[in-house]
Amino acid sequence: MTFPNCRVPASLGCAVLALAGCGAPSDDTEPLDDAFNCTVRNCTESSTLRVDEISPRFTATQIDANRAIFLEGFLGKSANATTTVLLAGNESLMASTDAEPEVRMNNPDGKRLDYSLYINASAAQPLVRVVFTRAGVRHVSEVMLPAAFTILQPTGAPTLRRSGSALAVRLNLATSGDASAAATGGCTRADNSSFPFKDLALAAVTEAGVAGGYRLEPATVDTAMNNASRAANKDAADTPAVRECQFTVAWIRTAYGTIAPTMNGHGTLRGQREATHPLNYDARS
Repeated sequence: MTFPNCRVPASLGCAVLALAGCGAPSDDTEPLDDAFNCTVRNCTESSTLRVDEISPRFTATQIDANRAIFLEGFLGKSANATTTVLLAGNESLMASTDAEPEVRMNNPDGKRLDYSLYINASAAQPLVRVVFTRAGVRHVSEVMLPAAFTILQPTGAPTLRRSGSALAVRLNLATSGDASAAATGGCTRADNSSFPFKDLALAAVTEAGVAGGYRLEPATVDTAMNNASRAANKDAADTPAVRECQFTVAWIRTAYGTIAPTMNGHGTLRGQREATHPLNYDARS
């Protein structure tokens, strides 16, 4: 989890500097970065909490026909979504799928903030387990991912035009309304500047009476892209309009698992199955 473009009040900035042990100017900004991250994320040592105060917050995602599942998340405190709990030395986070051996989760930041892991699965609907262990006592949360699905329509790399028709989408599902759409890619503005975006929500419209039917409206996509553009430009009111975009649309079905009964019930373990297709957006026509 990252917090781009965060602004910190002067009083909080002083607290961060104090936490970082400021003195003479130094090129080593790592202590300052650590203090800033933990101030923003309200870090709490696990050793100060009971197990039933700790909330696992993880998502397991499997995309298209890939066997790999990407599991990522962090430990929180009770219902407070802005607190990050830091593992103690006698604790660990492990994960597994189905009957496979458990694997220790990685801590890419090295600061005990976020954890992730790629694990392979062979089952049609993998069962993912996240195991928090304290002093040898295991606390197991699990989720079964939704079944795989594919995109019947569109095919190729279609172009959605601002003044054109909606893009019809058909998934090979018996129902509609239980999938959401998100985009990852980039756009070019009218002044030739560009920006990336990730997991940008697209307000797909459900096609009533059509199994697996949805549509993406040009006006809605245009609004989402321009909102992302302004956000990437520090919300400047004079941000030039988006001209064209290239991105991948992920259609997502989500299942919610069960949190270990010994841990805090405000935790979440989500299982996501995604099917993707490319899409171009042209605001010039």
